[in-house]
Amino acid sequence: MTPPTLFAPPQWEFVPADLDAGDPDALVALFDELAARPLPDTAAIERWLRDESELSSRISAEQARRYVGMTRDTDDAAAKAAYLAMEQRVMPVVKVRSDALDKKLLATPAVHALDAGYEVLLRRRRTQSALFRAENTELQRQEAELQTRQQAIMGGITVEFDGRTRTLQQLGPYYEHQDRSLRERAFRTGLDARRARWTELEDVYDRLVELRTAMARNADYATYTPFRFEELGRYDYTEATCRRFHDAIAECVVPAVRRLDRARAARLGLDRLRPWDLEVDPEGRPPLRPFATEPELIALCRKLLEQVDPAFAAELDELVRRQLLDLMSRKGKAPGGYQYQLEDERVPFIFANGVGVHADVQTLLHECGHAFHSLACRHHDLMAFRDYPIEIAETASMSMELLGLEHLGVVYGADDARRAYRKHLEGLLRTLTWIASIDAFQLWVYGRPRHGRDERRTAWLDIRRRFGGEVDWSGLDDAAAMQWIGQSHLFSHPLYYIEYGIAQVSALQVWRNYRRDRGSAIAAYRRALALGGTRPLPELFAAANVDFDLSPQKLAELVADVTAQIG
Repeated sequence: MTPPTLFAPPQWEFVPADLDAGDPDALVALFDELAARPLPDTAAIERWLRDESELSSRISAEQARRYVGMTRDTDDAAAKAAYLAMEQRVMPVVKVRSDALDKKLLATPAVHALDAGYEVLLRRRRTQSALFRAENTELQRQEAELQTRQQAIMGGITVEFDGRTRTLQQLGPYYEHQDRSLRERAFRTGLDARRARWTELEDVYDRLVELRTAMARNADYATYTPFRFEELGRYDYTEATCRRFHDAIAECVVPAVRRLDRARAARLGLDRLRPWDLEVDPEGRPPLRPFATEPELIALCRKLLEQVDPAFAAELDELVRRQLLDLMSRKGKAPGGYQYQLEDERVPFIFANGVGVHADVQTLLHECGHAFHSLACRHHDLMAFRDYPIEIAETASMSMELLGLEHLGVVYGADDARRAYRKHLEGLLRTLTWIASIDAFQLWVYGRPRHGRDERRTAWLDIRRRFGGEVDWSGLDDAAAMQWIGQSHLFSHPLYYIEYGIAQVSALQVWRNYRRDRGSAIAAYRRALALGGTRPLPELFAAANVDFDLSPQKLAELVADVTAQIG
């Protein structure tokens, strides 16, 4: 059973329990009190930080709930208006006032007497203060509006297929069908629907690149990339590190993926793979359809978590009881999946777009990994300590996918478990090449912000020639050149993608440790997650008993392990 105190809400000592965090005037009064309070010693600073954290938590939770409401139904005008009001009326005020608090804290002499446990927090505050420009709040408001527009465009796309109106996500199961002509028809139907929105989406993306470049230049950076690296808190690696990681993926992973593609084509009896041949079972078996409803998906995932660690299953039970999951695809719902922390209660919300395929099981395991991370560090009173680096966050989620994978035999027959296991590992290698592609593309885009659309398409094709597998896109030249536009992170989370690759390298080590000694691997995993954001990234990885190593040697070692497990 989950301990009854695990989900206990925090007590409010500074912020009124009934605060309307969407009311700028109410927030300003609290910011003013913090700005005026004297900080004569470390005890006063620590009290001040706790009170500031209460305020930040309530604002973050309000922002989260409005974002969740908007993405759950992009057709809901009221939900969209509420989200945009938060981004356009409230957050500009919050950012200006928060910068003033950063400056107050950093200018306080007693801050230098704080113990070493605050070093990560102070480093982050220095970065925020150095990057802040008041004029960027208006650009960020415009950015949020454009991101909302992209969500609405993608969430609103439907097609008529196989006698029903379907979302793009609901075409997914057809890509696993043994009837190749049906797969192709589904692919082309989805492509036609997306193609009709490319111009509109490129308009949005061009404007986002322009806005982000302007933000960087306002902060005295020539281009957006170094600005964004600072903004993301990438203290432990650089753009050069990322490019070397691309090289390692090209050297160690791409050849393995191309071998897998050739083997897949041979098993399917094809001379060459086409884009609609990547999901179908190459042995001719019917597709796995492990669930049809959200409760069935949750029950299936729960069985896997029970095997990994019963405490994880109990935590999922509590999220279900609190109605903190929305997992199935439907018209008007934004694409993709995420976990969003509701900081006022310190509990996570999980969002996904399930359509009944095994990949949805892996998605829920992934988002559960994020959720368990949030719960593992909810004991930290400071929101800054609960705000862990993205790289360790994705390690938590990708590790949970792999740990759950080890127990598929409890929910599937032996043959189905084996094919799902193998398909996931093959997909993992393909995903690494996609991660390198998206990251290289973004570095190209923001390094040349005045590029034209034809140049951008050419750059993408060059990148995919380097990192892509052996898939024939002949006759689909425009689709090949526009693959990138379906990656929502390019719109919503710029330059946030290499983290998945770094995390995958770490998760593969957690998985290997788990296969060697389950108890110690889970203990190390929990230990790392419970640290939250209190320590630098390399120390968080060390706590999980993994190396922060992106070298070709480490990658070759891990790829060899994956290919051995594929068999």
